[in-house]
Amino acid sequence: MEPLRPVVTAKATIRYETAPGKQAQVDWGHFKVQWNGGYKRLYAFVMVLGYSRMLYVEFTENERLDTLIGCHLRAMHYFGGRPETCLYDNMKTVIAGYDEQGHVLWNERFSQFASHHGLTLRRCAPYRARTKGKVENGVGYVRKNFWPRVQTFTSLSDLNQQVRQWLDTVANVRIHGTTHERPVDRWKHEQLKPLNPIPFEEVERHTRRVSNDSLVSYEGSRYSVPYVYIGHTVEMQDLQNGHIRIYQSNTIIAEHLKTVRSKQVVTHKKHFEGIQTQSRAKAPQPMPRLVSNPSPEVVERDLSVYEQFADEEVIVQ
Repeated sequence: MEPLRPVVTAKATIRYETAPGKQAQVDWGHFKVQWNGGYKRLYAFVMVLGYSRMLYVEFTENERLDTLIGCHLRAMHYFGGRPETCLYDNMKTVIAGYDEQGHVLWNERFSQFASHHGLTLRRCAPYRARTKGKVENGVGYVRKNFWPRVQTFTSLSDLNQQVRQWLDTVANVRIHGTTHERPVDRWKHEQLKPLNPIPFEEVERHTRRVSNDSLVSYEGSRYSVPYVYIGHTVEMQDLQNGHIRIYQSNTIIAEHLKTVRSKQVVTHKKHFEGIQTQSRAKAPQPMPRLVSNPSPEVVERDLSVYEQFADEEVIVQ
């Protein structure tokens, strides 16, 4: 049958190289860890710059839209700017669907975020995942090179500190297999554009009232704020990467590591400095005072005075 079989030729792929500052690619990786006595899935946000191959990685608790937007902001701050376009696959938080002509319908809020910062969204060609091969290779590189190095971590924040050190000392300073240059050297020529200085509301905030002990509650744990905000309404922001931020009128007033377990109390000593605790001061002792006339004054009379009252007539009406 061999002469009759059609010759199957693998589809050749021409590597597409982008100009400096032109494109970034984004994808998620999934990792399973032991967490608080059980197992938990963590998500690795991966962004790679197309020209330099500079890599950014951040581990999160979920893939929700707010988390994705926050990761984009921190990645572009890490790179020092934004590319012109960003390439995605069928990420549900980015692509809402397709119209009758097959055109992409972008998630409205994510599209607003991208427009706010001047970022153009692109979708890789259907059934052509190779068009975002740079980031897929990046996810694989994280899995094969970074993940085996992780022995233990105390929190999500600790894990992200480890991956940041790996980015700065391994991933972005190695000789890349395709470009034969270090990503950090090519990154200097990326010509990235600055982000919009006006902040975009990147994550959902939860309103809380500061208790009398200068604490606010979130997911079963309590976090401190400066005591001057006692009784005020503040907003909690969970970055989903191991950090909690607390705002008052769009000003960050506190930032904490997020607890792994519930019913924990996280405080900063500086939040309580300067509190005047009058209750701790000793109550003043009463001073003894001199009383000028401690006993009533008694008038002494002769008995003859009383005898005259005995002789008087008493009239009762």
